[in-house]
Amino acid sequence: MAEGTLNQDSVLSGTGILACVDLREIFHSFCGSLRSMTRRWVLWIGAAAAIVFLLIPPLRWGWTHVETDFPNYYTAAVLLRQRAPLRNFYDWTWFQRQMNYAGTERQLGGYIPHSPLTMLPIVPLAGLSPQSAKQVWLSLDLIFLAATIWMLSRITRLPAAGLLLLALLGHYALAGNFELGQYYIFLLFLLTASCFLLLKGRDWMGGSLLGIVFVLKGYGAPFLLYLAWKRRWRALAGMIVAISVLGLFSIFWFGWQDNLYYVTGVFARAMAGESVDPYAPGMPTIYHMLRHTLSMEPELNPNPLAELPAVCFFLQAALPLALLVFCLIALPRRDSPGENVARELAWVVIMAFLITPSRAFYTSIVLLLPISLLLDRARRAWSIGLIAAYLLLSLSLPQALNPFFPTLWILIALYAAVGIDYWRNLRPAFLTIALVCVLLFSTVFTMRRMKIYYREPPQKFERVHIDPGAIYSASPAVSRKGVVYETIGQGRYELKAWTGGQLRNLAFDGHAVHPTVPLSGDSIYFELIARGHSQIMRYRMADKSLEQVSSDANSTRPSISPNDDAIAFIVSGRIVIGAGATIQGPIPVHDVAWFPKDHRLVYSAGPIGSSQIYATTAAGESFQLTNDAGDHIEPAVSPNGLKLAYTVVLGGTRQIWLRDLATGKAWRFTDGNCNSYTPTWAPDSETLIFASDCERALGLGTLFRARASN
Repeated sequence: MAEGTLNQDSVLSGTGILACVDLREIFHSFCGSLRSMTRRWVLWIGAAAAIVFLLIPPLRWGWTHVETDFPNYYTAAVLLRQRAPLRNFYDWTWFQRQMNYAGTERQLGGYIPHSPLTMLPIVPLAGLSPQSAKQVWLSLDLIFLAATIWMLSRITRLPAAGLLLLALLGHYALAGNFELGQYYIFLLFLLTASCFLLLKGRDWMGGSLLGIVFVLKGYGAPFLLYLAWKRRWRALAGMIVAISVLGLFSIFWFGWQDNLYYVTGVFARAMAGESVDPYAPGMPTIYHMLRHTLSMEPELNPNPLAELPAVCFFLQAALPLALLVFCLIALPRRDSPGENVARELAWVVIMAFLITPSRAFYTSIVLLLPISLLLDRARRAWSIGLIAAYLLLSLSLPQALNPFFPTLWILIALYAAVGIDYWRNLRPAFLTIALVCVLLFSTVFTMRRMKIYYREPPQKFERVHIDPGAIYSASPAVSRKGVVYETIGQGRYELKAWTGGQLRNLAFDGHAVHPTVPLSGDSIYFELIARGHSQIMRYRMADKSLEQVSSDANSTRPSISPNDDAIAFIVSGRIVIGAGATIQGPIPVHDVAWFPKDHRLVYSAGPIGSSQIYATTAAGESFQLTNDAGDHIEPAVSPNGLKLAYTVVLGGTRQIWLRDLATGKAWRFTDGNCNSYTPTWAPDSETLIFASDCERALGLGTLFRARASN
């Protein structure tokens, strides 16, 4: 009995202890749940406040204003539905005209450097007005953002409220997307969806989405190498198939020649950082930092730290290539148990973002993806550093810091911090071989680039005028009094007159382009794009009066005869003279000019990609002057009638050619992996004045003068 009593007391005692332990565990669990609930509520309250104060204001502004860059995508979508020639999309003034026709009145724009199909997601909205289309796009952006947050919360252990709050705290980048109707929330959604699928083992779909990203914006390009390196063949196959399908569609819709023009003429220049001002400190890319520091351009970058073009070209090739190569070779070839694939994907996205040749403040929203992947399972100090990096990259820093490229250095530091653990496992011999290959490639690239560099107009010819800060000067028209040309002013295209050593600005109510002047220089004729139409206008220099010359709905590209007694322009692809007489000949006509005497015309006409130069006889009949490969445009006859200057578009560049009209002998006058265009003659018939975008942004040239000799 005593033993049984002892056992019963022991059992009762043990039961009490267990009950106490259970109560403690329940209490701690309850407290933990309460703290977790409190944190969730705090995060949701913070996210709600951020929505009210940080999301709704830019969304409201974007909802009621049509600003860049949405009109660029919208106009391109309208033009795609009209099957307009793709090559023309990359002509700044042509695209500006079409933007005005499409309903965007007072807004500068352009389609460079976008791919042929960047506008594809906007095409279903192209039947709406620009403002209505933007409102639909902003509504979709909200859905894309919500879907992105949901996917990130599924592939990480981070709460959706915290991710949303982080996205909203990067206010500058997020607000830019909503105010401007930008593309990068949609791009973030596609990249997040592709990573979500890859991490879930759905490689084919994940790779296909990366292929779409590559075709639309180019950010997916490094993933081709990443998937091949990792031997994820299904994902690689999905990516290649998506690229091929969209590429074939682009070829079917726009034609082979125009797609080739994009690859050789636009894409190549964009990859060198020459899609916008290549010296701008506000564009935080490796390419811009190197040019701003090591390359001199009299108008855009007159005071670099040093003028070392060879060093600049070498580093422009070496640094992005090294960042790409040292990222890929550091990653294990195959995934093993315990391998953090999410961290790898985050590093590749950061690398792709770092080596991109064009980046603006609103693109930083894309970094929400890699930052979120890295925050998962991160230590507290590392988490604080990641969040700080994201906020610094997504917020507006003082403009005084722009020349030091602070956000670029932050991104480089982030790339290095993520990669250091991978680099520790690299074999020194392998690393050395990779470094030697990068240096050899960059050296060969630099040698070839410098050889071409010395043949370009900036190294050979004299500038007409140095206008500090002028991003664009082209379409010169020369008289005995001086030069008139088109330029980009405050939110519109304007004319400038360089006469008597003085520069005059001529701004009008609309976009003023394609000026033409008689030899006397008393008047300026030009195309005025305003209120959805183009008209030919005349500006009298003496009394500063303005009058409309043409009565047609859309008259473009005027040309005045040397004696100021006849004007020709283009309407619906045909030449119209004066009050309405038309010239019969090949169509569509692209440019028209006058011979110095007897009212004969010279013009460019024919299909885009193979247009030729034609001239008229005294009887008004047309005959062909050129018959070579490429587009032949922008003809100009010398005042003595002996030479013809024109532009040939071939091999991805535009170059000026000269032709002896008596013998028919033709020779190329300009050279370089850049464009020289819009030639015109000085009154002496020996000096050629033209625009060139060499060492500048694609299509945004400045004016040069040169002796026109063989």
